[in-house]
Amino acid sequence: MLKSAVKKLIRDAAFHNYSTAKSAAVLFDASKQQELSAVRKYIKELENKGLKVDALGYENAKEISDFNQAHANIIYISNKELNWYLKPNSEDALAFMEKPFDILIDLSTETEFSIQYLVALSKAQFKVGCVKTAKNPKEKEINYYDFMLQLNERKELSFLLKQLEHYLGLIKK
Repeated sequence: MLKSAVKKLIRDAAFHNYSTAKSAAVLFDASKQQELSAVRKYIKELENKGLKVDALGYENAKEISDFNQAHANIIYISNKELNWYLKPNSEDALAFMEKPFDILIDLSTETEFSIQYLVALSKAQFKVGCVKTAKNPKEKEINYYDFMLQLNERKELSFLLKQLEHYLGLIKK
């Protein structure tokens, strides 16, 4: 179903870096409490670069945890906002996918279908994330990005953030 929906997606794809973008979407795995402060710091850095940032965190749980509810500038969804096919169906998630952000940055380092769904069907012009392998060995690598970073064995958020800072600050149109 997702592959079919991606084929129908109409978006205005274009390259962006930190200096050409005006808006950014940040997606992340909100299940990892220890990474939340790094995500919030990265969002603040993007805002300091002059970008208008919308962030969405997916928590793989029945309900949003207390540690996530305290952050008003970030939208959170949990399994309660997914349908039977694990497709996000909350108004916030649907609005997030419809916004034509200049850059969508996926900070998740592991495959999570609900996050991949949001990335795949986002109307963002430039989608950035790291290489992820499918959980099912029969499937090949997941690629809904315009620019992918290879983390190899270092599948850590801190390493991904350093790579993003380097490449999105370095690459020119």
